[in-house]
Amino acid sequence: MSTSNQKRRADTQLIRNDEPEETHQEEEEEEEDPQLICQYSVPEIPSHIIFDILSRLPIKTLFNCRRVCKDWLSLISDPLFAKFHLSRSQVSLLMNPIGHYPNPGILNLVDFQISPSTFPQNAVMKLVPEINLPKIAFNNAYNSLLNSCNGLLCLCEPDTLDPIYVCNPILGEFITLPECTEMKMCCSHTSAFGFSPKTNQYKVLRFFHPWVINPQNGKKEVRDYPEGEIYTLGEGSWRSIGTIPSNFENFSFNTFLNGAIHWLDFDFGCPDLIYCFDFGSEQFRGVPEPSGLSSVEKFWTHMKVGVLQGCLSLCDYFDGEHAAIWVMKDYGVKESWSKDFVIPKMSIASMSLVNYYEPITVFEDGKILISFTGDALFLYDPKLQHYEDVQILGITSMFHVIAHVSSLVSLRDVAKGQTLKMCRS
Repeated sequence: MSTSNQKRRADTQLIRNDEPEETHQEEEEEEEDPQLICQYSVPEIPSHIIFDILSRLPIKTLFNCRRVCKDWLSLISDPLFAKFHLSRSQVSLLMNPIGHYPNPGILNLVDFQISPSTFPQNAVMKLVPEINLPKIAFNNAYNSLLNSCNGLLCLCEPDTLDPIYVCNPILGEFITLPECTEMKMCCSHTSAFGFSPKTNQYKVLRFFHPWVINPQNGKKEVRDYPEGEIYTLGEGSWRSIGTIPSNFENFSFNTFLNGAIHWLDFDFGCPDLIYCFDFGSEQFRGVPEPSGLSSVEKFWTHMKVGVLQGCLSLCDYFDGEHAAIWVMKDYGVKESWSKDFVIPKMSIASMSLVNYYEPITVFEDGKILISFTGDALFLYDPKLQHYEDVQILGITSMFHVIAHVSSLVSLRDVAKGQTLKMCRS
């Protein structure tokens, strides 16, 4: 071999020996400075895009995102972000099993956003007393859970119905409202929580029967006609709104719409079937009913009012074979009622004396989620005219179910000046 060939081979070998050393040095630099590598390997995402992406996430995922970095924690904790995320959130189920259930104090939050029309285990979040909820006597939680608005829950003591609590179960915050005086007896399960978009205020409405002294015998008696009080979060006291004009006891799964809560009044002496209370004006008013209803159909065992696809709805199951779902397309306009769905009734056994159908939501594929008598959940496919049983984590007992849109709205922002407590403390 010539001297020149030996030299070329040696030069080549030298280059090959140097390559692993350079590569090894680069690996060491990567280990020593991972931020530098991250800076060049992952492009910086503009803050407004991060804001938009995070605002679309389910609450369970978003809650975990707070741990990613300080910037994300600051963003997600901002009241403006909480408001924007709320505007994009979907209605979820908040299920409270009753009867012979092993964990009577636990509420089950079922998030449709994680898996629409199907219910895997990761779509369910358990809300536990002393962690997510105030420590109250939750053994009879059916009477404790009143209603929900913008991610905030309204609860009360199950036996006395007093005091009333407002809670954000995701953040574990709650406040306690002032109790009734001795001269008032709270009505059974007739309190409601709502929000006024006009004034940006959260309010609680409750009814009570005043105690009066009978002048003839000097004894304390309960007045027949209930009166109402309103409490605005942040004000610290109840205000009287006088005698109520309607029977306020027939709530459904979800009846809060356009700043008002709705219910059915089956007193034939009242001119309206559907009533509402506007939390902005603090006034009661009637809502026009569908023209297709006859007087014989106005019976409480055969109707449910609710909210479906962002519209006021009325489910009439008076017919022996079918249930009709009416939808008010233009709120407050009688002529806008439309009979959008006619579904066949199910022939299944039920523990309830009165069977009722309560439509909860309509998914993008057209299937309707229906609560049947508080015993079961079903998906109904209008195209195939077929029912499908829905099981939630093995809940087989009767349950109380309400609509709940999970949010990061903090009571620190909506109830300023009030004593805020944490469920974990």
